[in-house]
Amino acid sequence: MYIANDEQGTQILAHNAVKNGRYYCPVCDTPVVLKAGSVKVPHFSHHHILQCSRYLYKRESLLHLKLKHDLYLELNRFYVTAMEYYLESIEQIPDLLIEQRLALEIQLSRISPELILSRTAGYYKLGMRVMWLLDEKEIKTEGLHVYLNHFQLSTMTNDIVYTVNPDTLIVTAWHIGHTAGLNRFTFKKENIELHEILTYVKSDVWDETYTLTRGTVKKIIQREKAQKSVLNPTLTYMYQLGLTPDTLPAFLYITSFEERYIINSPIEWKLYIYYHLSMGIFDREKFFHFIKLRAISDIPNKKTLVQSLLTFYLKVFRFSKDIA
Repeated sequence: MYIANDEQGTQILAHNAVKNGRYYCPVCDTPVVLKAGSVKVPHFSHHHILQCSRYLYKRESLLHLKLKHDLYLELNRFYVTAMEYYLESIEQIPDLLIEQRLALEIQLSRISPELILSRTAGYYKLGMRVMWLLDEKEIKTEGLHVYLNHFQLSTMTNDIVYTVNPDTLIVTAWHIGHTAGLNRFTFKKENIELHEILTYVKSDVWDETYTLTRGTVKKIIQREKAQKSVLNPTLTYMYQLGLTPDTLPAFLYITSFEERYIINSPIEWKLYIYYHLSMGIFDREKFFHFIKLRAISDIPNKKTLVQSLLTFYLKVFRFSKDIA
């Protein structure tokens, strides 16, 4: 942590603390130790992390501490910014809190999507926005596509993933568009000036559909085969329908905007509908349970999302028949 209370109960920053002073955790009020000297970033630390009664302070890397400190100094030039401000009603401590309206969480290491969602929900409960700032170097791109794992996607709010460059302090908004298969997504990105971070609002216009390449579809099927499971839905439905990677109907290649919210591959969920409709046994309730949602805070209601998928399927199926 970067802030502690002195013996008079006054908050003090680590770089202003004295080596032999007595300091206490602002959350659990147990003694903490000032670590400075040979350590490049002065900070306070519990003797043992479990001493913190609420377990809110976790071990932070020196890079995390430095980045939090540097952003704090820069943001304080434009906004009333608090560092490690304890929000008692939700028992959370954002790295930085801007004007009591925007929480900035620096997340340089991977944690569970469930924890991301839980903490995001806490801020929403207080009417606050939140930006999870990921390490820019961990975002991989390939041409017009960005690769995002489950953890990175879980930090997305309002269809944007945010990153920060630890060296330059540049914050970047990655606007996420259509799924391109294989954990890839179309994207647009722009840098956010720190003096605009509180009021930043950006909405992008995307094409209604995106068409996968044949190479991508073949790779998706190859990945399904690599699982070597006789219960694989994609391979099962292809077999039952007498389809091969070279004879898949054109509509299976077309993806909707909503597909970025589901774990099912762009081929899998459409083949499910195609097979069950062909057999005359499609059941909306079973399809509802077949669809698996990603862990994203601002995801649409599942019932609404499933209805959108069904509407889209009928539209692209009819469209592909019209141009055949």
